[in-house]
Amino acid sequence: MDVRSSTRPLRAVIYARISRDAQADGLGVERQIEDCQTLAQRLGYNVVGVLEDNDISASTRSKKNRPAYNEMLALARAGQVDVILAYSNSRLTRRVREYLDLIDLVVKHGVLIKTAVSGEHDLNTADGRAVALTLATWDQAEAERTSERVKRAKQQMADRGEYRGGRRPYGYEKGGIKLRESEAKFIRQATHDVIAGRSLRGLVKEINEAGAKTSGGRPWTVVELRDVLTRPRNMGYLSHGAVGRKGFEITSTKGIWEPIVDEDTWRAMFAVLTDPSRRTTTSGEAKWLGSGIYRCGVCGGVMRATRSGRYKKMNYRCQENSHILIGLEKTDEFVIGKLMELLDDPRLSEMLSPSAPDLSAEREERSAQEALLLRFERDYAEGNITGAQLRAATERATAKIAELDDQLAKAIQRTASSAILQSANPGEAFKRAPIDSQRAVVARLLRVTINPSPRENVGRSFSTDRIDVTRPTPAT
Repeated sequence: MDVRSSTRPLRAVIYARISRDAQADGLGVERQIEDCQTLAQRLGYNVVGVLEDNDISASTRSKKNRPAYNEMLALARAGQVDVILAYSNSRLTRRVREYLDLIDLVVKHGVLIKTAVSGEHDLNTADGRAVALTLATWDQAEAERTSERVKRAKQQMADRGEYRGGRRPYGYEKGGIKLRESEAKFIRQATHDVIAGRSLRGLVKEINEAGAKTSGGRPWTVVELRDVLTRPRNMGYLSHGAVGRKGFEITSTKGIWEPIVDEDTWRAMFAVLTDPSRRTTTSGEAKWLGSGIYRCGVCGGVMRATRSGRYKKMNYRCQENSHILIGLEKTDEFVIGKLMELLDDPRLSEMLSPSAPDLSAEREERSAQEALLLRFERDYAEGNITGAQLRAATERATAKIAELDDQLAKAIQRTASSAILQSANPGEAFKRAPIDSQRAVVARLLRVTINPSPRENVGRSFSTDRIDVTRPTPAT
């Protein structure tokens, strides 16, 4: 039965949507709701619900789910509302396919659809449906044209190395060009801390305790810090796609903004964070000095902290095949003793070789390989080489670039020194430092190998003879 024949007040649900809320204040949605409430009052409807999709597009290009829109459809199909109120047809949808669903609500369920500014089309008649679908087709076309214009404009901005919009990038003022030095300084320090071996979780804990916020005003998380540090924007380059996801690409286009760190430093940090051997779990903080740092003397794999034995004593165990087991506390005490000897050595700065290495040859070779890639693409476009030749040449050049990147990153990492090593009294600074900073120093200065127990000592008490600690030698 058509609900319009009922004598009771019709139950109406208001649906409001805005595609882009630049100020994040929801005012656009509020204005739509006010106009719909005025319409409901004029027509004598009883508003039983208000549903909002804020900052969500309804165009064919949008992949965002619209939970409020879906709830509106469910209420109408279940017979819980008689009327759908919206500011305009385009606020309901810009998709012809979805407009067919709305027509189905009218024809099969007797639901009315009213708008504040788009007028009314009788969707129960063929002519009314034809007019409504025609307008929906034009709404969809306009949405797609807008998307194409925005995409083209962003591509032109990218080609010129300009800022492409979006939320203010951390480290820069609004507009993405001028540095916000207080935030840029933080990015530089965090970048160097990562190169020196500090963990992202340790850094996040420190900055949140200090009260620092993201550009969106939220506390930092490991994921957010990683995303900010690994932005190619920090070294002055544009990129396509999200870092760490399939399709991510650093372009050859330099931005017009000032970089926060130099390219070599950024690539060294990026190499550390994307190293496959690096543990990526964020489920807990680093608690043990040597877990993941000490090495097994049998297979060369890493040792991990674990509880074992009858009394669940903490030990280091070979992660690969449980080749070796050794007491954690006494091992760490021995390693720290060796480290303190090194930190007290007046030749420490000489051992670290802090002077910047000459990487000009590697940089020039990398530029040459990038130029080769461009030449291969031109030759293919001009028909001078086949697709198979292009793939083979590209693979060779890409592999060489990756090799050079690795060399450059390791050179930068070798010269990195933490705040502990730069302090006037490294030994005291080490004792006061958080565990992730201590681990970074151990990994930077020592190679600790745990060897099997000699047969005559199997089952006997802990022995430091099994712990092989090597240290850097003064540079020549």
